Amino acid sequence: MPHFSPKRGFETARNRYIKFLSSKPASLQVFLVCTTLSFGLAIIGNTLLFHDAKRALTKEVRSQLEAIAVTAALKIDGETLSNMPPTVRIPDDILAKAKADLTAIRQANPDIAHVCLLRKTHRDNTWLYVAESQRESDNEARSGVPYYTDSTSRLNEALYGPTTDEQPKEDGGGYRLSGYAPVREPSGGMVVGVLVIDLPVNSLYEDIGLLRRSAAKNALLILALSLVLSLIVTRLLSSPLHRISQAANSVRDGDLEATLELHGSKELCTFADTFNSMVAGLKESRDLLLEQTSRDLLTGLHNHMYFQEQVELEIERARRFDRQFSILFIDLDRFKVINDTLGHTVGNSMLRQLAAVLKEHTRNMDTVARYGGDEFALILPETDLRAAIDLAERLRSAVEETSFQVVPIDQFIAEGSTADDSRCVPLSVTIGVAEFPAHHHTREGLIMAADIALCRAKHLMRNSVYSYDPKIAGDHGPDPYDVYQALHDPSTATMRSLAAAVDAKDKYTKGHSDRVASYAIEIGRALDLDTAIVDALHVAGLLHDLGKIGVADVILNKQGALNTEEREAIRQHPSVGSNILKRAPSLDAIIPGVHFHHERWDGNGYPEGLSGEQISLMARILAVADAYDAMTTKRPYRKSMTPQDALVELMANAGTQFDPQIVDAFVNAVLKEEEMPAVA
Repeated sequence: MPHFSPKRGFETARNRYIKFLSSKPASLQVFLVCTTLSFGLAIIGNTLLFHDAKRALTKEVRSQLEAIAVTAALKIDGETLSNMPPTVRIPDDILAKAKADLTAIRQANPDIAHVCLLRKTHRDNTWLYVAESQRESDNEARSGVPYYTDSTSRLNEALYGPTTDEQPKEDGGGYRLSGYAPVREPSGGMVVGVLVIDLPVNSLYEDIGLLRRSAAKNALLILALSLVLSLIVTRLLSSPLHRISQAANSVRDGDLEATLELHGSKELCTFADTFNSMVAGLKESRDLLLEQTSRDLLTGLHNHMYFQEQVELEIERARRFDRQFSILFIDLDRFKVINDTLGHTVGNSMLRQLAAVLKEHTRNMDTVARYGGDEFALILPETDLRAAIDLAERLRSAVEETSFQVVPIDQFIAEGSTADDSRCVPLSVTIGVAEFPAHHHTREGLIMAADIALCRAKHLMRNSVYSYDPKIAGDHGPDPYDVYQALHDPSTATMRSLAAAVDAKDKYTKGHSDRVASYAIEIGRALDLDTAIVDALHVAGLLHDLGKIGVADVILNKQGALNTEEREAIRQHPSVGSNILKRAPSLDAIIPGVHFHHERWDGNGYPEGLSGEQISLMARILAVADAYDAMTTKRPYRKSMTPQDALVELMANAGTQFDPQIVDAFVNAVLKEEEMPAVA
């Protein structure tokens, strides 16, 4: 069986108590700790007082008994006792004398229950009864009987002075306490015996019982007071804790306007001040962080994210008060040339200078943001389309009339904006405009409408201002919101939906994009291209004519020959489409295919006049697939060809308009699939 250690037991109990407290609410913890401490300390104090009182009562009784024993010892004839011969039998005369002395002592002290006289023998720890007397009867049976003690017996101590037992003894008649006093001979003062007196002390134990009951009552009273005191202390402590918890939860939930008010001790007030200072610091840091996250570090304007949020807020305000507002998309013309020829640091400087011009010529209520790269965006509250176009023209003219310094961004920031004509270049911007709610009633649709207007303007005439024209989209064309959603959720379903909407603008091209996508997949598989490239060909085929959303329906559906302006509008659709696709980073891979699918192998195509393998593989594949579907589909200006005649036409133009390798792969794939006769 393991040895029990009080220290280990205390530590175990303490650990269990701490574990129990840790699982309780803070207020209950405070209450339990206060109750435990106050009640524990009070009980310890009450116990100490009880034992002190008990010792005091016992000491008083012992002192009285000691005084009685000393007084009684003086009445014993010590000289007679000293002359007693060292024999076991007590002489009758000595016994009679001793008995008479003991009787006198009992008569003088009626409370004495028993008294006896002993003398020391020459043997160690051996005494001899001389005489004894009891209240019940005079019993001399033990006269001359030896009494053996140990070395620490009170009898031995009584040889040097009066003493008593430390604790009472219990017998059949109750509790008794023994007192001892030396008996001395009159002449020399030598101790010749010891007088032993037994005094009943039942009253002492009655008094101790009263003390014990009083202590128990005190314990109950202390417990009640401890509970009341603990409740008061818990309330005093938990109330600030509750307020601290509420304030902390408010801060956690984002309420940095929350303050903590504590009254009472200096420490609580200091804590409240520290907490409020901390929250104020957090609020300042948050505001600074929000300011930084909503700002473009290069230009100091608001950034793309802030612009999107503000458009949403402006839409809510305009709806609530039945108002209108406009947005502008601004693109810096030929910025790539500036970066390529002058360097990116100079390009960054140009962007910063352009931002300053835009801020200078707009109202304080307008939001000016850098949308991304060389594009900027403006929100014009309380501004209809006409007023927005006027402002856009003023901005365009202001940029055109400004001399932009050709200096790296670090020098421009260091030197300020002091003009140096010898190091300046002119810039121009193209601007697209859209109005809420005339052009769209959603954030996504309104932004896409302005973007479409900008893309159309860039490819019709740079350094110009164009507004979104719903008539160009036509009654069945794609909604700007659908375009935006498709670019930000490029799943097959959304791509097909967008392609169908584009095809719907031209009644002669229904299903055209879907068929081009299918042909492109056939060519990709025939060329044994990777699955990822084939999947990209599918999406590129669906969206290759996306730019036609910027071409008016009357041009697409015109029955007769197109004039120069109309042909130019048609020829711009690959560039418009590729620029729209730049809004979707996930579609970057198909942009070359969309942008160059009308280039020719011999270099006589558009929009860039590339030739041979300068044209991306995806664009060369789309060119063949697009041409084949165009030839096999009825158009307003000609009848459709048979598939065999269309393949012959493709082969006839291989090496001039089309990549010969791609034509061969497509022809073989079609012949194999359709089981057509070989073409000559």
